[in-house]
Amino acid sequence: MRTTERCPGGGFRRAGGDPVSRCFPQVRRVAQPNLVAALGLCLLVEPAVSAEWTRGAGFTAGAIYTDNVCLRNTDKLDDTIGVFTPNVRLKGEGARARMDLYAAAQFNTMEDSDVECGVSGADNISPAPRIRFNGSSELLSNWFFLDATAFADQNRINPFAAGGEDALDGRGNLNTSYQYAISPYIARRLTDTASLSLRYRYSEEHNTEDVLDDNQRQQVQFDLGTSPELSRFSVGVGGNYSDIEYEERFGGDELFNSQLSSAQVRAAFQWSRSIQFNAYVGEEWNDYVSVFQDSDGGYWDVGVTWTPNSRVTVELGTGERFFGESPRASISYRHKRSTLRASYLRDLTYDRSLRGTDPFADNVDDLVDGGLPNDQGIIGDGGEETTITNSPILDERFLLVYRFTGRRTTFSANASHSEQTRAEDGFEDTFVYAGVGVERALSARLSTYLRLSWTRREADQRRGLLAPDSDNARATIGLERKFGRRTSVGLSYQYNERSSDNILDEYEENRVLLQFRYQI
Repeated sequence: MRTTERCPGGGFRRAGGDPVSRCFPQVRRVAQPNLVAALGLCLLVEPAVSAEWTRGAGFTAGAIYTDNVCLRNTDKLDDTIGVFTPNVRLKGEGARARMDLYAAAQFNTMEDSDVECGVSGADNISPAPRIRFNGSSELLSNWFFLDATAFADQNRINPFAAGGEDALDGRGNLNTSYQYAISPYIARRLTDTASLSLRYRYSEEHNTEDVLDDNQRQQVQFDLGTSPELSRFSVGVGGNYSDIEYEERFGGDELFNSQLSSAQVRAAFQWSRSIQFNAYVGEEWNDYVSVFQDSDGGYWDVGVTWTPNSRVTVELGTGERFFGESPRASISYRHKRSTLRASYLRDLTYDRSLRGTDPFADNVDDLVDGGLPNDQGIIGDGGEETTITNSPILDERFLLVYRFTGRRTTFSANASHSEQTRAEDGFEDTFVYAGVGVERALSARLSTYLRLSWTRREADQRRGLLAPDSDNARATIGLERKFGRRTSVGLSYQYNERSSDNILDEYEENRVLLQFRYQI
């Protein structure tokens, strides 16, 4: 554990360090292409050449009228914005490899508008990319494998300031995160019930805004033992190691680089076909910037898993780690027309992990086919809500995802509640989201939809006036008319409202969207 002191002019320094030499301004360097990533992608693509491929492409083009393009509470300015969003979809599956790619980029005419909002940072929102890639390959039969992922999306720079709700940002509060990961691993069955797993994962994050530091992360995971799925009583040993390096924060000082490592012994007992008891005990050794007294020590967990049938899985558990109690709970339910996921977890994470995670999407299919939090062709902010920090975050999170698909009606509901504590200063911030959506087919060619969402952001009181509490509400209602198998036209109305403890961050906005879609 490394402790810090605040610099008089802002930032941090090592505790007891020289007050002048330790307080550096932030210096950036341009990231260089990584040969490991390029080689990994080549190894991933080669086995997939003979796979069965599904290809798709299309675009959305239209115009958006807004009566408050700068998102102000006074002196509102209206504008009409042109939007063009091409997209591609590539999905392949073979005997030894699988790939799934969705990519889109939203172009808009805000930069060419005569309207001046008087804020900086708005030049990075066109084009606004959205990329989701998942791939896996079996390089050596039943022995050596390779996974790869890629992510690109927009997220707020300052989660407590106005703007950043979607790519049409008139307040300059938008960042684009690019992330990719390459993960080779060994998975080998040693006996009928015992197996060995050894995984290495290298990932990088690059941001368009300098306030968010680029970084690289290396992870190693190890597990050796019997599998709970193959034996009535199973035991094993495992270990995890993670190292994050940030690119020259505070003039090259390595203050905010962090390492997490742990080792554990696990056991599980299959009481019956539907009930399993499980437990583990271990030790962890961590090294990162923290204002807390403890950052490592022993930990344990006990739990039960209940699977009454193939459609339902319920997991409950509780434990203790260096940061305190670590309860967990989850339920997963799938049926012909409905799916439900709900979970509660208290765990250590990073803002890079939260920015690069879709909170309500299991996979690429959920991103493309799901309704929320997308807004019918306008790219919204992606990733989970989080604050700016390079230290670990203690995240206590509840998540709910529900979707029902009927013959003519689709209903979806999402909710999340996240309390995040930054290790570097102990600030506690809360992010709440709730949304519902209904789509109804009125005829074979005409459909309508309604979407409602609400976001609450509560900042630690020690942040003061720079981080006011706020509520954002959005309502969208629209119609879509199909003119053929590939073309359609959509017309919608959207109302946005923000209330805040800072009156300058409050606003109301009305939008009218007219869009033409072509998809093959």
